Amino acid sequence: MTAHAYQYGLEDRPPTPTLWALGAQHAVLALVFLVYPLAVAQELAMDPGSTLAFLSSCVIGIGVATCLHSFRAPVGSASLAVEIPTPLFLPTAMIAGGMGGMSAIAAVSLLCGLTEVFFARVLRHVRALFPAEICGIAVLMLGVSIIRPGMLNAFGLTQPTGIVQGASLLVSVATLTTITVLSVFGSPRIKILALAGGILVGVSLAVKCGLLGSAEWNKIAGARWLALPGVSLELPHLDISLVPLAIVMALAQSVDNLGMLVGIQQQVEPRWHKLDLRQASGGIQVSGIGDLVSGIFGGMPTGISSANVGLAHATGAVARRIALVAGVLLLAAPFVPKIIVAVSLVPRPVVGAIVVYAAVYMVVSGMSLILDRVLNDRRIFVIGFSVVLGLTSALIPGIYHSAPSILQPILESPLAVSALAAILLTQLFRLGAALRRNFELLLSDTDNESLQELQINRTLRHELAKVAADIGASKAFLDRVIDVTAELLAAMRVLGCVKGNVRFTARMEDARMEITLVYDGLPVPTGQPDGALPSDELASSSPLANLLRVSRHVDRLEPRSSGSHQNLLLVYQP
Repeated sequence: MTAHAYQYGLEDRPPTPTLWALGAQHAVLALVFLVYPLAVAQELAMDPGSTLAFLSSCVIGIGVATCLHSFRAPVGSASLAVEIPTPLFLPTAMIAGGMGGMSAIAAVSLLCGLTEVFFARVLRHVRALFPAEICGIAVLMLGVSIIRPGMLNAFGLTQPTGIVQGASLLVSVATLTTITVLSVFGSPRIKILALAGGILVGVSLAVKCGLLGSAEWNKIAGARWLALPGVSLELPHLDISLVPLAIVMALAQSVDNLGMLVGIQQQVEPRWHKLDLRQASGGIQVSGIGDLVSGIFGGMPTGISSANVGLAHATGAVARRIALVAGVLLLAAPFVPKIIVAVSLVPRPVVGAIVVYAAVYMVVSGMSLILDRVLNDRRIFVIGFSVVLGLTSALIPGIYHSAPSILQPILESPLAVSALAAILLTQLFRLGAALRRNFELLLSDTDNESLQELQINRTLRHELAKVAADIGASKAFLDRVIDVTAELLAAMRVLGCVKGNVRFTARMEDARMEITLVYDGLPVPTGQPDGALPSDELASSSPLANLLRVSRHVDRLEPRSSGSHQNLLLVYQP
């Protein structure tokens, strides 16, 4: 996320009319994503009453979670994060609903919520076990998992052997085309509304084609403006065979939420360079609470919306108070049955087109996350094996028919198989990985700081590439470590702090890099105790001023000296 001068920053308080207008925009955008639970309802052939109750339950869950995001940790994430019924759970909700109806979906939501809350509490200790490529594989395979139901709905089919309905195909193509055109060619503000525009075009065409007739309009007209939410309070029932699947999906969702929270942190902090674990933990916990609330009322799990993050950027308002207003408006929506009924009657071809669009977006997004990492043979095999194993059940239906019943829900889900395989293979291939690198850095005698920095940069890039690949460091993180270290060391050399060559040790631990420089010479200057530079040094481009500025980009800098023998520890965190 690029730096942006926002009209309303994180802690700003917009004028009341503006605050409610901004909150309404986020609430309306979140309601658009009710098409995901609607896709589940249509796949499971729920009756109108059950569909209405299911959608209302989902809205209550996302409303509570969105409100909580506005509070500071440990209660919330202190950010403008808006929850939606997450598409990550579409395959799982369909499997659970097929086995036990709404009570099974509610039970899966409760278990997922508990898992996410637990993950949030131990995030600091387990973050290294879930590198970004696992999230990338999960997102990629989610796209693969939802292609089938999306295409069936788009073609107006219930089974692959049926006859394609021309009207349904026309509506779905028009919907998908509208979303694509607005997403590709629209301005930033228009792109945010691409999904809503697609729904509007699709519904309008469905009316023309007779897919949405007087019976549906009568249902909307007959719905009350105000009434108590019609939620389901059935006792949750979870088949034991769904437990492993629910836990794996909850872990994948937690990693996905973590990525969204990183994006939000980068959005509000132009100089962002490391994860705020306290805020991230609070955000994942809030999402888990949303799952629990949704599960209590019979809905499906929630997740942080990337579209709403984009809307905040487009409107120039990232104030966390907006999340509270959006959450309140979402909580009010189930008390207006006419809104929920209108959403529940969106035609199947429109929903199918949106699911296909989501599949395309997720496949590409997953690939982007995977390729953002520094790859080597170990990581290539982790990614390759995970994807191939996940595709097995999709390409060879029934191959796991003889597997134990408790494992079948996982084995028949491409998303679950890939995510679980990625987690296990990542830990397996970490064995024997080069997590430590020792070498001697040969410095030239030039007094040209830029030339010195270039030579050091080349050497570091060559030496650290293998360590970064084995640990799965992102390319951006590796570039930051190399650039900052090279600039710092070049300034030290030109200042005369370093005499001779430097013994260099790089070690990766818990997704961070620790670099130890051992050299003969003078201790590195660290500036004033409060970290502030004198005004004359701020205006100077001297090596000392450069060194002090660059040192601020190191997460921890610890110089130690024993006479002329110096030891400098540099710690970088992603």
